[in-house]
Parts: sequence; C-alpha cells; structure tokens
Amino acid sequence: MTNKRVKNEEWTVKELISKIKQGEICKPQFQRKKKWDVFPNSKGNHPNEQSFINFLFRIGNSVGAITFGGFGEKCLRCFSNIDGNNRINAITHFVEKPFEIKTSLLDELQELISTLDLSIEDGEKIIHIFNQLSYNEIINFKYSRYFVDNGHGTFYLQKLKIFRDEFETVIENIQKKLKINGTDNFDTTVKINVSLFEGYDTNELCKTFAEINKYDSKLTETELLSSILCNANDFTIEMPFRSEMAQEITEYYNKKAEGEVLNCYKFDPEKDKINAHDYIVGFQNLCSKKYKFLCKIDCKTDTADGVLLYFKLWEAIYGGYTADTFTNQSVNGFILEIQHACEFLNQLISKIFNEKINIKLFNKSCQEKINGLKKNQLFMLMACIIGYNKTEIPIIQQQKCVEKCLLYHFMVSDVNDSDKKNHFQTFDIINPKGGGAFVENVTKKLLCNPNTISNKLNKELFQELISTLCVETNNPHLRKIEDGKNKGKNKNEKRRILKLFEKILMFYFYKQHMPYSILDASFSIEHICPNSCEWDGELDKDRTGNLIPILSAINSSRGNRHLDEYRKTDQGASFCEFIKDIIPRDDIYDQIVSHNISNPKSKPKPKIKNIGLYNQMCDKNEETYRQQFINLLFNP
Repeated sequence: MTNKRVKNEEWTVKELISKIKQGEICKPQFQRKKKWDVFPNSKGNHPNEQSFINFLFRIGNSVGAITFGGFGEKCLRCFSNIDGNNRINAITHFVEKPFEIKTSLLDELQELISTLDLSIEDGEKIIHIFNQLSYNEIINFKYSRYFVDNGHGTFYLQKLKIFRDEFETVIENIQKKLKINGTDNFDTTVKINVSLFEGYDTNELCKTFAEINKYDSKLTETELLSSILCNANDFTIEMPFRSEMAQEITEYYNKKAEGEVLNCYKFDPEKDKINAHDYIVGFQNLCSKKYKFLCKIDCKTDTADGVLLYFKLWEAIYGGYTADTFTNQSVNGFILEIQHACEFLNQLISKIFNEKINIKLFNKSCQEKINGLKKNQLFMLMACIIGYNKTEIPIIQQQKCVEKCLLYHFMVSDVNDSDKKNHFQTFDIINPKGGGAFVENVTKKLLCNPNTISNKLNKELFQELISTLCVETNNPHLRKIEDGKNKGKNKNEKRRILKLFEKILMFYFYKQHMPYSILDASFSIEHICPNSCEWDGELDKDRTGNLIPILSAINSSRGNRHLDEYRKTDQGASFCEFIKDIIPRDDIYDQIVSHNISNPKSKPKPKIKNIGLYNQMCDKNEETYRQQFINLLFNP
C-alpha cells in the first residue's frame, strides 16, 4: 500500500479480543508500558481500569479512539498499537477476569454461602472458582454442567447439588449485572472507536505517536523521546560497550513486556540495531551497576517526571537530542565523557566517605546520603566534571573544588533555622533555586567554567556554617533538654543520633590523625564524660565536643569508669595518643568529673561537678574539629 490514509472503524469488544488472541495486534517498541492501576486511588483522580470499565457500561462506547497502524492486506492484517495501550489492557483484564475489576458482584454469593451448611474451606473454594471465571464463562454459566465439566464433579455431588436453586438465583442476578442495561452482553454490545493509520511506515508511526501525545500531560518527555528517537540508529557503538549495552536493553524490554496483554517488542541483540533512545537507556543502566549513585532505568523510572539523567547530559553537551546529533563520534565520545565523570565522582565519594570505613564509624548513613543525590544535583556535578576534563587544571585541584561543593551541600541540609538555611543555600550551587530552565543555565556555566562549582565557598563561609550548626545542635534551649535532676523526663537519658555535619567533622579529624589500618576497625560513638553521669543544673551531655568515636575493642573496658581506663592497654594508649587533641589530660578531666571509688562495689554513677569546665572542654573540642576540617579542606 502506497497511499496513506486514516480510516475510522468501530470494533466490538469481542472483535478486539479476538484480534489480540489471534496475535493480530502488537505493541511496538516506542509504546509505553501500561500505567493504570486496577482501582481508583484514595483521591480518585487517576485513570484506572475499574472506572474505565464502568464508563463503558454507562456509555456503551469508548468515545476516544484507540489508534493503530495497519499493515498488510485484508487476508493478513497486523495492527501496531500507537495509542490506547492502557484501555486495551483494561478491557482484556475485564473480559478475562471480570470479578477482579467488579469485585462487589460476588458479595451476594458470599452472603449466600455464609447461610448454607458449608465449611469455611468449601466456601473459599466456591469463591475461588468464580473468581477465575472469564466474562463468557459466567454469562453462559450452567450450574451442574460447569462443575462436572471442569473437574469439580465430586465436589458438586457431595456439597453443592442440594443448594442448586439458591445458587442459580444468585448467579442469575450476577449475570444480569454483567450485561449492558441488564440485557445485552458487554463484549458484543460495547463499541470501540478505532483509528487506523494505513500506509505508514514505522518511522512515520513513531512520529504519529509523538504528535498524538505531545500535548498530553499523561506522557512524560522521556516517553515521547522513545518515539522521536525510535529510528535514530545511524551510528555504531564500539565494542565491548555494544554487547554490554545490548544485555541491558534486552532486560529493559523484557520488563516492559511484563503484564501486557499485547505481543510486545522484544530486543534481539543479534539482529536489531540500537537506536538513540535505547543507547541512552542501556548506557545509564550499564553504569548504574558499577556506580551506586546512579539510578537504574526501568519501566517505572522511565515514566518519572522530566527527562532522565543521561538524556539531560546529552542535551547539555550536544545541544539537543534530535536524531542528527547521534553520530559515531558523538555516541562514542559521550561514552568516554560519562565514564570519566562517573569514575571521578566515584573516587571522590570514596575519598570523602569511604564506604568501608564509614560503615565501621557511622553505619551506612553517610553513604546513603551520597547515594541519595537527586537527578538534577548529579546532572550539575557531572557537567562540572565534564567541563573540568576539557581544562588543564590539575586533577587534585578539580577534586578539591567538587569536594567543597558536596560537603557544603550536605552540611547545609542540617541547618534547622529556615532564615539561616536560606542564607547558606544561596551559595549551594547544586541546590536548585528554580525550575528546569534555572538548572540548565547553571549546567551550561559549569560546562564552560567548572570552577563555578565552588568559587564562592571560602573558609569564612564554612566557619560561619559550622558555627551555626554547632550552636543549633549543642544549645540546650534549642533542643529543649531538661534539667539534669529530672531523671524521669531528661531527654539526655537517651543518646542523641549524630547529625551528618558532626560525622563529617569527626571523619575528617580521624582521617588526618589515624593510620588507615586503624580506621578500618570497628568504632562506637562514646562520651568523654560518661553517658551515665549525673549533674546539677543545665547541661547537654550529648554535645559534639563530648562525643568521640572509640575503637570497639577498647571501649568495653571502660564502662562508666575514669577516662584513663582507655590507656591501660597498649592498644588503648596508642589510640589515645592519636586523639590527644580531643580527649583531656587526666588532671583536667578530674576537675570536670568525679568518680567515687571509695566503695567500688556500690557502683556509684560519676558526676559532672563543674559544668563551666565541661562546656569549656566541649567548646575547645568543637573548635578543634572545625579548624582541622577546614585546614584539611583548604590546604593543599
């Protein structure tokens, strides 16, 4: 057929189902995965299968057309679904399992069973049998014949035969409710409006799908890109990336086909060319296996708001994602650019928050923060790294700049006061302050001038930020900490969870003072002045300056005893030497805390006897944490 035309037809539901069963309708590569739920959500504002089926019962017509591309002659027709996949799935679901959509229709049957002399197991078996019936099976249901013909003859004779009249009355009511206006069969009465695009090739059908859905808010931009780039495949991906991507693309389409009623497109690695859309999807999925901060694209994330990360990066680098931007040079060059950016970021993350060490120090919380970076934040970070890659700036200097950006971003997230947080966020370049256009403008600047990532983050700003955080975190009034005498209500009785900025300060202090071999051991966060201390007056026992990570191997030896317990073993004495800038000398400690050792068997609690000196110790330690962090961050 050479002439193009759009032909409008009406199919009954029965005709539609017949074509599906005969394999005459397929779901093309660019068609999105079904998204409708079976039932309405709590707000009732999303399309769903139940509401659509109820609409067909009321109106008797689909109204909006389901769109197909028609191929072949009348004797051998094949229809490629362009638009209407959710409606097709809903109709097929209802015809195959009507009671999974119109669940209330079995209520009367359930009520009848509860009045009969049947066991709970027998009642559940009957309901299960009816739940499995198709529309035609329940409409044409003959009581004795169905049970006998379908392997339930003994069950019928022993349990159900005597209740035949009761069951038939209820079944007739159900059959009536499953008919249009109580008289006509759903599958032969309801009409489906169909638009057939005949004489169109696959490329033209892709464009048709995009044009039909361009202004439809139900489709995301990524879904439209699937159709726009469906036939953009005039490029060759260098090995071994081609074969590795092909595996990811195969898995992507296999998952996309799960739960669909139509014959879905399956990618054949040996025969099919990789198009531009699948290249981006396959590449991001391949990278996500190695780099935890990247999100894997599947049939769910593919429908998320906005364009996915690698699509955004492609557009930023090449000025768009039209078919003509995908050349051999750009496709393989993009692979190199992204590989470099991912490896750069991965090494930096390992430097800032080494996963193995941080799990020993702070469980997984720091690593989870890194892996929780949002798409736009990764977009700007990776664009900056790609921009750096085009300069002659030494790699160590590049890492320092991105390191400052990340640390500042994470620390600002800990600020509670909204006005102060807004102030600090004005310097946080990867915290978007506007919509997509703002992010794109920032990204363009980072590609051209990557130093923008941290050129406003100086020592003074970090000093101010950390001081603000320490005041908020360690101020008894802001944290509403009770007086030390009120033991039953004292919130300090339960240890406070460390904030991220405190973990950063401690980790950087320990990185500077300890051999790597020690950092690889297990730690626990402990108090310099014991957690079990009593005191008179107002005091924050969980101040940052009273907290230190201690080797688990030596921590158990102390309990609530004197600080010098840590030094009574060679390992403990060696460890304490590394952190001598934080833990006080014994004579200073003795001025702060008293341990009643006159009667060791009574196990008395230690007491903080000088709150002023306690706070001085904490002030000094917090300043030490802060200064050594800043020195390490800003010095070569």
